[in-house]
Amino acid sequence: MLRNMADFTADQAAVVRIVRSETGRWDLTVVSDSGVDMGHGVYLFDASQDDEMDEIAAAREFVEQYGFDFAADSVQEEAPDTFWAPLVARE
Repeated sequence: MLRNMADFTADQAAVVRIVRSETGRWDLTVVSDSGVDMGHGVYLFDASQDDEMDEIAAAREFVEQYGFDFAADSVQEEAPDTFWAPLVARE
């Protein structure tokens, strides 16, 4: 069964996962605390303009559409080119 963000309560949203899947592309996923992918997006950019703050801004913009936010200083590295940050409900 395909589920979307409306199927989950705010306290079930756990993290945004940010993965560099290829040069010039970040895959963004909202993942619930039970490990269910609740939303997916892609951030495409000119690889010569790769900037950590741009990726964080793009990820924050992505999670905003689901009613969430995260602190830029909460981003953790999981593996090379893979990061995550805990989400909080937007007020």
